[in-house]
Amino acid sequence: MQNFLYLYPNLAKVRRGKMTQNELSKLIGISQQEISRYEKGTVKAPISYICDLADCCHVSVDYILGRRDEEDSNISDLNLDEITILAMYSKLSDENKIKVRERILTLLDMQ
Repeated sequence: MQNFLYLYPNLAKVRRGKMTQNELSKLIGISQQEISRYEKGTVKAPISYICDLADCCHVSVDYILGRRDEEDSNISDLNLDEITILAMYSKLSDENKIKVRERILTLLDMQ
């Protein structure tokens, strides 16, 4: 069994600071077991997972890879609902992202 932890020194640390494996699995659409295997280093994490983790936990990919010393802190205070909404939004097509922005503006005007 190979250990890939040396490739991603902050993989588990990033997620633990924000949510459980189960919560992350629901956000990005993979199993909790798969996340566990990535974090234990028994399976090499694909770049798509590293990008999803970075997006969901609001850190840079460079931080996960150990190329940066600090987490991105500009939006790190989001709650789980806000993180969930951002994760869903990131999966939308460009056309649907425009529709969502228009609806948000409408709701803000009505508020």
